[in-house]
Amino acid sequence: MTIPEHVHDLRGERPAHLTGAALERVKVVRPGVAVTLLLAAEPALLMASLNLQLRENLHWDVVEADGAWRVTVRHRADVAPADVLALLAADHKRIDGLLARALSLLNHGDAAAAAPLLREFAAMLKRHVGFEDGVLAISLGADRAAADEPPGVMLREHREIAQQLALVEDVLAAAPVDVSELAVYCAILSGTLAKHEYREEHNLFPLWRMALMRRSGSERTDLLTRAQVMLAG
Repeated sequence: MTIPEHVHDLRGERPAHLTGAALERVKVVRPGVAVTLLLAAEPALLMASLNLQLRENLHWDVVEADGAWRVTVRHRADVAPADVLALLAADHKRIDGLLARALSLLNHGDAAAAAPLLREFAAMLKRHVGFEDGVLAISLGADRAAADEPPGVMLREHREIAQQLALVEDVLAAAPVDVSELAVYCAILSGTLAKHEYREEHNLFPLWRMALMRRSGSERTDLLTRAQVMLAG
């Protein structure tokens, strides 16, 4: 599929207005849609800020030429994961999206439509946690970390998430389903996941990426392949 690109020349934009102007252009980025920014200064800090404001959904490539920077910005769903950690971060988004859709339906009283989404969500979350606690934790030494270190915190929070997920599944299995109770448990789990994923991606993944870079290319590829197979179920 050819991704259409829209070029925006921001080289003449005043520095005080540059972030706002760039944000307006990249807000249209979604799967299948890309934009290109022409910038007068090195864009690393600008792009990091834009990515944070757009919930880290951006991927960009930078080319410098003739004293200017050409930045092509795509949705990260359009870009193959660079490593196993990028794949896990993308999986966070998919898991969160399923739960958000189910919670919206529950808030409108539609348990019947929410139920299959929640079952798919539960299966995806268990596969995700299973990979991190098993293959990845053993490969990168998380199982030997102290309880207050980022890998130890991850393992502890995974246990808490499993307990909250069990409550959701118990209510989901009841007949009839208590929509209000199910919505409450889903909302609690959603908040827990959001905090956990933020800590994982910002505190743990940078450490693990450094560990990955010390591994051979074949080891990194093997981890990515095993993750793709396991997360796909």
